[in-house]
Amino acid sequence: MTSDIHTHLGNDRMSVTQVSIDNVGKHVDTLLERMDIFGIERAVLTPIEPRVRTDLYLKAAAVSPDRLFAACSVMPRPMDLARTMVKRSVDKGCIALMLDESTYDPSDPASDAIVRDAVENGLPVYFHNHETTGKTVSFIDKCTSLWPEGRFVVLHMGGLFGFPGVLPLLKRDNLWLEISINLIKLVESPLRVFLDALVQDIGVSRLVYGSEHHTEYQDLSDCLNLINLNVETIRLVTKENAWLILGLNFS
Repeated sequence: MTSDIHTHLGNDRMSVTQVSIDNVGKHVDTLLERMDIFGIERAVLTPIEPRVRTDLYLKAAAVSPDRLFAACSVMPRPMDLARTMVKRSVDKGCIALMLDESTYDPSDPASDAIVRDAVENGLPVYFHNHETTGKTVSFIDKCTSLWPEGRFVVLHMGGLFGFPGVLPLLKRDNLWLEISINLIKLVESPLRVFLDALVQDIGVSRLVYGSEHHTEYQDLSDCLNLINLNVETIRLVTKENAWLILGLNFS
């Protein structure tokens, strides 16, 4: 069985903004059906404010609280409000902080502050970038160094071309790569050599299962087979690493 640490509601990736309070129950039912088909036990819904609201995903998680959880999306500025929103999100039951490239600047001191607040409140931090730039890699480097007790996840493996830049940081035991979208691209790309080097040199303890959307489940399953994982290493990627990152027992 598998834990999905990053997914959205909707009929496809483009329809996520069409999910509303009025139809959220229908979309949750669809997600749960797909989770059942592919053996996904638990999933974390990851909002991106203001496009996809944290409160909407908290309502979605409340439909099936034993299987669905919500991250929070908080803009780092104004800083006082951001600190209040992080604490309020924790009180409401959010279990991770989502930092999307559209909502924060890695060089802004407010970004440091919100990461600190997340770590102090026990939230793992998700970095969501389509392609991780050198500027973002430097920020992740700083965060993982300053807060060794934190838990940090680079979504989409940092992007197809950003992926190699993140690799040197993976020797730290507080950083993981979430596999959605780009594992599917990497296994058929010339950049596959970097993926093979990661699996051989560092191992899969730095990879964790996630999907941008439940329509990826079949492709992700196929790709995990293509990188020749055994039963124990598949369990690390699909389940145990999620437990460690989220601080929850998903057994």
